[in-house]
Amino acid sequence: MAGAGKGAVFMALIGNGVLTALKVVAFMISGSGAMLSEAVHSGADTANQGLLYFGMRRSLRPPDSRFHYGYGADRYVFALMSAMGIFILGCGVTVYHGVHSLMHPPTITFSWLTFAVLGAAIVIDGYVFLLAIREVNIGRGKKGFLEFIRSSTDPTLIAVLFEDFVATAGAAIAMAGIGLANATGNPVYDSITSIIIGALLGLMAVWLGWRNRQLILGPAIPKETQAAVMRFLKDHRSVQEVHSLRTRVVAAGSFRIAADIDFDGAYLGKLHAEWLAEQGKDANGAADWERIASEFGEKVVNDLAKEVDDVEEQIVEKFPEIHHIDMEAD
Repeated sequence: MAGAGKGAVFMALIGNGVLTALKVVAFMISGSGAMLSEAVHSGADTANQGLLYFGMRRSLRPPDSRFHYGYGADRYVFALMSAMGIFILGCGVTVYHGVHSLMHPPTITFSWLTFAVLGAAIVIDGYVFLLAIREVNIGRGKKGFLEFIRSSTDPTLIAVLFEDFVATAGAAIAMAGIGLANATGNPVYDSITSIIIGALLGLMAVWLGWRNRQLILGPAIPKETQAAVMRFLKDHRSVQEVHSLRTRVVAAGSFRIAADIDFDGAYLGKLHAEWLAEQGKDANGAADWERIASEFGEKVVNDLAKEVDDVEEQIVEKFPEIHHIDMEAD
């Protein structure tokens, strides 16, 4: 999932840039608070999706001497900044303008252009929303849709999904509010619409901010993956006991695990039972037994290192999202 959502983010960036310009023109003509809310909304979405796209690009940089585990968490940092931008610009400005309009009702000039721009917004944002749904369906596999949303380690795709859902719903709500204001001659409907759109943006921003905070802190990997890794380790031929398994999300689709393992010394010793018996037959005195013990110990240590490598290779093959493994033999 490391590269998932890149196309949806780019399409959203272009689409919202165009819509921002159109909505600003429509607001300047109409003076509608709901239309201003929509212009601010699209402007905030454009800036936020620019941050998401930039964060995605930076997160794909390979590890270097400064960051040995790579730059994957950059995606979370920029997604968190995006959520803050939605809350401040989208929610804050929009709700403030709506409340101000309720206290000081503006004069609204209705025009076909207002409804044409909102109709275009519904079509464009709806299209990008469907693209995001399609990418979610590709990435979620057998997981339920809501379960994937809650557990996904890629915040950019989820952000685009939420932003364009709210954008599509917001344009429809704005059209309804402006239509009611036009039909009744009462600008209160326009102001209430502005507040509703701002509230939707605020709820979305809070959820995205909370989720990205969790991902920056490094949550444990999904429980089903933890259980599968534990079963694999316990069933391995050379493992006697797994004392602990610690996990964390490093980046989108990239996990790290650390395990304290008690390897089966009897199993490793049996690998050289025949060699040990042959050496014992020819042993002559303490010096020979010291040499045999030294060589046997070296063989066991080498075999233990090979077993650790073998376990790690099998884990990576079985769980390709696990990129970093730390094993300690107890």
